[in-house]
Amino acid sequence: IETAHPKELGATEIALWRSHQRDNADLLSPYFAPEWAQIVGAARDDARVCIIDGGAGFFAAQRLSRFAAMGIGAPICDYQGVVGAPADAAALCRALKVGRIDLTHVPASQSLLTGSVAGEDGSWIAQTAGGRDLYLAAVKARRSEFLSKTDKKQRKFEREHGRLEFRANVRESSDFETLLNWKNAQLARSGQPEIWATPWVRRVLEDCFNSQSPTFSGALFTLTVDGRPAAGAFFLRAGPVMHAWVIAHDNDFDAYSPGLLLARWAICWAAENGVAEVDFGPGADSQYKRQLSTTQRLIVWGAAGGATLSKTVRCTAFALRAGIERLPQPRLAALPGKAMRKLDLMRALAA
Repeated sequence: IETAHPKELGATEIALWRSHQRDNADLLSPYFAPEWAQIVGAARDDARVCIIDGGAGFFAAQRLSRFAAMGIGAPICDYQGVVGAPADAAALCRALKVGRIDLTHVPASQSLLTGSVAGEDGSWIAQTAGGRDLYLAAVKARRSEFLSKTDKKQRKFEREHGRLEFRANVRESSDFETLLNWKNAQLARSGQPEIWATPWVRRVLEDCFNSQSPTFSGALFTLTVDGRPAAGAFFLRAGPVMHAWVIAHDNDFDAYSPGLLLARWAICWAAENGVAEVDFGPGADSQYKRQLSTTQRLIVWGAAGGATLSKTVRCTAFALRAGIERLPQPRLAALPGKAMRKLDLMRALAA
């Protein structure tokens, strides 16, 4: 296994990477694309790509310290893993010169975390390969009341505030800036770190917005009411897959759920424009993801690596967390997970 900064990858390696990605349905997400690694690498000096057996496989990471690495783009990416031939986790750690690799969103079909899975979740997927009508029929079969309620909200919104206009592939940077301001304000109100304002994250966002290649691009969707911005949704697209990334709206219109209306419209647009699936990522507590989706993709999380002290410490922490989470007091049971996630967030943001 050789390692290189993403900017050092050559055309042959990029072509191999793309061919491996196309060969596996679980790897079609934009977060597995070589462009994602390169965009993150342009913002982070600690980005590394493990090149397995001369290009038989690729694994992108960011090396935080000699103790641990994380998947490339953490904490703002919804997938991490090997693209191409599987690799031994201990060998990847040796190549990266770290004790372990902390992974939060690995497709369950991968072997990276074999024997070290600390938990599992599911990414919410809207299947759109069959077109708009087939997608809506699938949602209606599961939750017809959801569609009728959103239709009523849309009619009420337009009746009370004016004409609604949905737009796809918006290129105005001012609309993108408005979306990010809404999102940061939303995080601030809920007491969460303003992730999207972190300098390296902001650069990644802007570079993704400006990327418009056939193999990787940013796609901004907007909703206006009587000409006034009401909601925005920013997706990444790689070929047949769109991945929802940032969705927010003007709080003055909370009662009409404009972000949800826009996300639903964006899915229908995708279904009519060559997109096979719209991925909303994990989030068991995100009701809108469940409502808009038709299936899930199982993902796992944990610490990958060999028999090192760093990995042992992490796995012990996971075991203690799991024990506390089984306690009958919900608030107490949730504390270790929140603490670990907050610490991981701080580690990843401090590039």
